[in-house]
Amino acid sequence: MTTSNPAAMIEHYQVLAELEREFPELTPELEDTQCKRNMYRQLSCFARFTNRFIDQQDLAQVRRCFQHANHLWQHGDQRVQAALQNSYLFALHMYQNSQLSMQLRILLGPALTRCAQQLTYAQLP
Repeated sequence: MTTSNPAAMIEHYQVLAELEREFPELTPELEDTQCKRNMYRQLSCFARFTNRFIDQQDLAQVRRCFQHANHLWQHGDQRVQAALQNSYLFALHMYQNSQLSMQLRILLGPALTRCAQQLTYAQLP
């Protein structure tokens, strides 16, 4: 991850630049007018990007995506964290099969796994 100051707080308006810097191959999708102005759509786009690697079972690229998602979670402001939970984690293909699901949860890391579990529990009756 390449940020100028890794300890600096990532504000909601910086997410687009963070994603474009870390994933230049994602830039054409992020440059869409709808994405450019909306952090939730930017993170949904990032989720679709990550899902392509999940569906291909390309765990090296999934790890790369999850590492950056963790970076955004750890250094993001509350808006960034809320958007990660509601747009990114919610859209991931985490439950394809039990073996892959376990690998994905390990790669996701403890903080984002807890966050994803909260989403799951919130949907239960």
